[in-house]
Amino acid sequence: MAKKRDTGKNFENEIRKSLQGSKHIWWFRIQDTNDINRFVKIAVAEKQPADFFSVYRGRPIMLEAKTSRNLTSFPLYYASTPAIAKHQISAGVKLERMGGISLILIRREEFRNKKCYAISAQQAKDLYSNKDNKKSIKWSWFEENAYIVERLKAPLRWNLHKLYEQII
Repeated sequence: MAKKRDTGKNFENEIRKSLQGSKHIWWFRIQDTNDINRFVKIAVAEKQPADFFSVYRGRPIMLEAKTSRNLTSFPLYYASTPAIAKHQISAGVKLERMGGISLILIRREEFRNKKCYAISAQQAKDLYSNKDNKKSIKWSWFEENAYIVERLKAPLRWNLHKLYEQII
């Protein structure tokens, strides 16, 4: 049986290449606890607030990358586990309160038509505190309420410099 591609890791690599391609953004990758566990048998690591930390024009920016193959909506939960971890949302909201920027980049995985949206940690918090007990959010909500991140081609990357300019 063929191994299913890990779209989450692929998206993180696209973000890495996108950050590397900008001369105006300082950044580093925050290692996942799962990444550390591959090299160390018993690792005790704190939960990480995001996948990447960057600085643009003196503003700290955290980036968390999420992806979904669902073509109708973004799932808020996988079974009972939130798609966006609670500690990531709360760390992002704290950063926003301190004057930084926290973005959750959400990629819609559709063959030959990938799209990337950016929402703030506060928007993510609002999605999870909805009164309707929604399990997922339609992609049309992202079209109306999120930043749409411009796609760059060959190899696939995202225009984070333009996104940062829009936000700052």
